[in-house]
Amino acid sequence: MNSGMVGFDTIFLYKHNDGIWADGAEEFHNRGFLFGDGLFETMVYSNGKIRFGNEHLERLNEGLKILFIENDGLSRLNEIENLLHEIWGNKKSLRVRWNVYRSGLGKYTPEENHVIESLQVQSLFPTPIQKEKAYLSQYVFIQKTPWSHCKTLSAIHYVMANLERKSKGFDEVILKNSDGFVCEGGSSNIFWIKNGQYFTPSLDAGCIAGVGRRMIISYLKENNIPILEGLFRKEELFLADQVFTSNVTGISYIKSIDDKVFDSQRNEYLASIFED
Repeated sequence: MNSGMVGFDTIFLYKHNDGIWADGAEEFHNRGFLFGDGLFETMVYSNGKIRFGNEHLERLNEGLKILFIENDGLSRLNEIENLLHEIWGNKKSLRVRWNVYRSGLGKYTPEENHVIESLQVQSLFPTPIQKEKAYLSQYVFIQKTPWSHCKTLSAIHYVMANLERKSKGFDEVILKNSDGFVCEGGSSNIFWIKNGQYFTPSLDAGCIAGVGRRMIISYLKENNIPILEGLFRKEELFLADQVFTSNVTGISYIKSIDDKVFDSQRNEYLASIFED
């Protein structure tokens, strides 16, 4: 098995029917590939452990329940950690995408509801501490559904949003939902601060239930720092003193949205949430 990775090289590991992980697919055409019928968790492996492992597993199991995919046979976290340790040891930090999709073929109607798994493993590159320029998309909107908070394989709206962002030369795109409420970043959740009060869109806005988002909210509540989850218009975002985005790799502070400039000084206490 190839364990060397240079730069942005990617290793794919598939769990076969005999329970063995290997770097060759038995069957490339599956429901994840054909229909986006499944979920994924983007995780950080550092010092021999999956960061926020229990939170990732809880979110994955909730998503499987919502999509009516049985979790019997789903790998244990320590199995994945042991596999990564066996190949790469505990000195290398990795970005690990755990793909879990519905087994079988069929058409739109599934023939079965068991799980198939694969891992996409890459070198971990830290999230930028600051993002210079952001804007609100007027082209891509998030639709609230019973599964919009899950990390499904059906992510074409994020693909299109980031294509638009790249074409415009921006560092971040901020998405609204179909009702015009601020929702999330192109690959992250969004927070802002006004007069010491933290704000973030609630899951009712249609945003992903990010693990990083969950950890930040927990930290703020544990330290009696006011945090309000709700539905907010862009005008409320533009009143902020500071704006940042978060995902499991960390926090990025936004310097400007359109012509509005924000404080982008790093908060060391929040940064410590993402340190091993």
